[in-house]
Amino acid sequence: MKKIKSILMLVLCMAMMATSLVGCGKTDKEDETSGTTDVTPTEAVVADDTDDTAEATPAAEEETSGEPVKLRLWAHWGSEQRRPTINKIVEKFNEKYADQGISVEYVYVPFDDIETKMIASVTAGNPANVVVSAIEATNVKAMRNQAADITDYLTPGIEEKFYDKYWDMVKWEDRVYAVPFNTDTRLVYYNKTMFADAGVKVEDIKTWDDMINACKTLDAKFQGTGDYMLAFNPVLGNFGFDTLAINNGGGLWDDNFNPNVPMANRKENIETLEHMKVYADMYGMDLLQATMAANAGGAQDLFLSKKVAMIGQTCNYIATIETYNAEAQIDYGVFPYPAGPSNPTGEPAAWGGGFVCTVPYGAPNPKESTLLAEFMATEGAAIWAQEQKDVMCSVEANENPAMASSVGWTETLALMNNTYGTRRHIYAPNAGTFMGEAVDSIVKNYTATDVTAALNTAQDKIVAKIEEEKFIFGE
Repeated sequence: MKKIKSILMLVLCMAMMATSLVGCGKTDKEDETSGTTDVTPTEAVVADDTDDTAEATPAAEEETSGEPVKLRLWAHWGSEQRRPTINKIVEKFNEKYADQGISVEYVYVPFDDIETKMIASVTAGNPANVVVSAIEATNVKAMRNQAADITDYLTPGIEEKFYDKYWDMVKWEDRVYAVPFNTDTRLVYYNKTMFADAGVKVEDIKTWDDMINACKTLDAKFQGTGDYMLAFNPVLGNFGFDTLAINNGGGLWDDNFNPNVPMANRKENIETLEHMKVYADMYGMDLLQATMAANAGGAQDLFLSKKVAMIGQTCNYIATIETYNAEAQIDYGVFPYPAGPSNPTGEPAAWGGGFVCTVPYGAPNPKESTLLAEFMATEGAAIWAQEQKDVMCSVEANENPAMASSVGWTETLALMNNTYGTRRHIYAPNAGTFMGEAVDSIVKNYTATDVTAALNTAQDKIVAKIEEEKFIFGE
């Protein structure tokens, strides 16, 4: 497939506003370390000083002058937990390449803004050198001339440092458009003390019905005591529809890696949303919204403050607990959410997102930019893994023996075998917006009760969006 010309992208950018959606259950955006359902806008507002008749300069056409090179790295890590780690990585890079006159400046960009600003900067011809962006959107950025083809700048053999499936995620038509940084999986974190006091055993939670019954038992024991609010709800934390759908053999597309046909209203998805509706009906809108409002940062988040007995979270939540548990004093464990009734293997599964180090289309100093992307994803990844308890795309970073001592790490690595990422559909990369609206109407906003009708509406909107963008871009 031929790439879309930049001039067409400029016209589209001027015509439409950027849209962005964070997946169900996301909370502290500054602390996001995983990709979510459709966080990447496909159109951006053109900067005021943009010459809308000009095309961005391909990175391959830029040449270095031999003068000192100062790079700009954009990422969304600005919290007290994660900022020190990214600062350490930047310092290590600057130390290593000081004698070559290459340095990098870190620029924090809020999670909800970074994708839009990246695309706007490409359109304006003034992008950063490396942007940490969603792994599942790499194919879309490549096709739309938003990410640079860095194949010719890569260190020979660099691909051998990464798991094959994540290296494949950064390729488009056999060319490379980013370097894979981290991925994740999603587990249930539970309060061991509450489980013991209520007589609930993790080993007895084998089905979706078992999860509901465990919640009822915990609620009967603890509701009305202390700060406790409810046992569990999949819209809290970082879980949501995506993980449960994949855990039931469902999902938005016919093929996660090469999405073509939307399947929003497939049987497995209907079963998943019906299951989530059980939680919605059990707790009601007032309690759910009060619980969501009670969430805070650090030791005052829902789980660490004992407002909930369980929380669905990404693997890097281990680092959050280790950071704040001296104050919270939670005896915790983890387990995968049980497989759904239509799961083809009967084994628990999860959705996994992640991030890549993208060199934006038109970035200056592409050779040095690629060097930075490689450093971030290898030496930087080793630092990030140990301090943030993320599963990295680098094989070596995950083999650090210091990681094994963290509670939940063994279970995390085991679940990675059944963790599945998804690519965006190139003509409807924001299709999850429509899916998210359908899900939220049932389980969060309480504006609808008919699960099948909600998913049928999402399906119709996605199909219409694909046809609309095919008309705009051409097939």
